Amino acid sequence: MTILNKIFGKSEKQSTEDEIKQLGFEISTCSETCDDCTAKFPKSLSFEESANLWHSTKPYGLHLNVSTGRTDWPHDATGTSNTLAHAVASWASKHGDSSIGTIKVTCSSFASDEMYSDEDYINEQTGDVLVLPYFLWIKGLKISDVDKVMNKLIYILSTTTDHENLHVADIQAQIPQIIPDVNKAYILLCSHRTRDKRCGITAPIMKREMELYLRELDLYRDMCDTTPGGVNVGFINHIGGHKYAANVIIYLKSSGKNIWLALCKPNNVRPIIDECIVNDGKVWPDKVRLVQKFDPIEW
Repeated sequence: MTILNKIFGKSEKQSTEDEIKQLGFEISTCSETCDDCTAKFPKSLSFEESANLWHSTKPYGLHLNVSTGRTDWPHDATGTSNTLAHAVASWASKHGDSSIGTIKVTCSSFASDEMYSDEDYINEQTGDVLVLPYFLWIKGLKISDVDKVMNKLIYILSTTTDHENLHVADIQAQIPQIIPDVNKAYILLCSHRTRDKRCGITAPIMKREMELYLRELDLYRDMCDTTPGGVNVGFINHIGGHKYAANVIIYLKSSGKNIWLALCKPNNVRPIIDECIVNDGKVWPDKVRLVQKFDPIEW
């Protein structure tokens, strides 16, 4: 394809732009860097700066984030037996060919009060799961209930063909643990240092810069702030492509857009928030690994 593009005078960048536009995303005309940003990554870190990022990861249909309150995990984050993360990942591996698409499971840094006071939460027998791109929480999910609850949820999501008819109350009637998420967007950063130190170093720097700017815009939210319409930044475990750090995965509720950027640096933070979030999904072709458009969520 690259050779054909050269023969007919169409560059690889133009081809990527065309594909991104066809998927319903706008190309940003603003600079992807902010000259005023002074934060930097350590010079000792190396990345695949010249890599072609487009199509470097595969589409998926569901992203399940198991709250752990941690920023780092064992090499196989969901591999510890008799934990909620392992149970959810095991369930997902059996349903990879579901009509909803591939199911991605990650551990996240998100936490709740129960994680520090409830014995079952502390021992990872019970926990909370953030379901993206649907902006739903499954609260107090027990290992013993994973198959039953997840089977019900996947059935509801996959059989409601018109998501304008998908209502939280209808889901809660069958799964009482479901709670709608009030945020307008999530930003997820890989911080899995045990897998690759680059992620463990870059993610905290990116998170700090993002939260500082989100505060300026009155969009910053954490797990204790349930004011609607904010943006929550969290850490997740290995998602593939450590050489492309920092990886930035964004979910937008009202438009259903999912954006996966890579090789991001602190001077990209303000443009990412301005263009990808505030301006609803404008992107730069040389930073994009994947874009997907799911149905908008209204709750």
